[in-house]
Amino acid sequence: MGSKARKEEEGMASEEAEAGGEATKQIEYREERPSSSSSKPRNLAGTIFACTLLGATAYLAWKYALDEPASLAEIKDGLGDLLDTAKDKWDEWDLGNFTNVLDDLDDFSFGDLFDEDPKLGDNTTLRWDDDYVRPENGGLHLTLRNALDDTWQSEFEYAVGDWRESDALVLTAEKVAVDHDCARVDGVMVVCNANFGATGWVGINENSIMRGAIVSSVAKMNEYYLRNANFDHRRYTMCHEMGHGFGLPHTDEDPYNRNLGNCLDYTDDPEDNLLPGEVNMAKL
Repeated sequence: MGSKARKEEEGMASEEAEAGGEATKQIEYREERPSSSSSKPRNLAGTIFACTLLGATAYLAWKYALDEPASLAEIKDGLGDLLDTAKDKWDEWDLGNFTNVLDDLDDFSFGDLFDEDPKLGDNTTLRWDDDYVRPENGGLHLTLRNALDDTWQSEFEYAVGDWRESDALVLTAEKVAVDHDCARVDGVMVVCNANFGATGWVGINENSIMRGAIVSSVAKMNEYYLRNANFDHRRYTMCHEMGHGFGLPHTDEDPYNRNLGNCLDYTDDPEDNLLPGEVNMAKL
């Protein structure tokens, strides 16, 4: 009897504790809930800011992008001009778009196209990192990643074959997907073509240097000038930029003097300078 009474008392106490716990949880929950009235000013401020920003953007577009049109017809004309301009800019950024390249080089002196060469005046001979050089086993062992489109395969094959005549080079040619963006790859020379526009240079080589040695190279053919150029101009440029990729400097930077018979000699007439010369091989 006494035991039963104690059990009933304990049960009632447990229920009261549970009820108290639930009440506490409910109170804590109510305290954590944000006040709906305090969020309204924030929402209103956000709406006002968004409307102000939208209005300012519309005004700037009307005034500067559309040249302050006074009628709906002028707005339509302005939008059309804006879209045409955007398309032209996109074409400039699209390195694989060859619609605006030169028809030929007849109106140019080929020698003048070396004036903007970033390597002009720099006659430093560079070397590749020791990881790629085996002095007792052929010298520089290098992979040439052929990321060129189909129009450049002959020029590439000729240049690789010509440079393989060196006792200091062991070259492996690897055909990869066409890459007009010319992304560099560690430990190799990427060879690519793209429309870089009226840059003033027909080709360029970009060597990545770390601790004084080359760790990657990209040889770029500029299709703005070379897409419709004759074979000799294209073959010369390919040989020239590959040579820079191996670390070689120019042998001469006057395109109008006597040709020296090597593709690292500036020339206005590349017919006699299509191949690497003995001086280039000796530097390697």
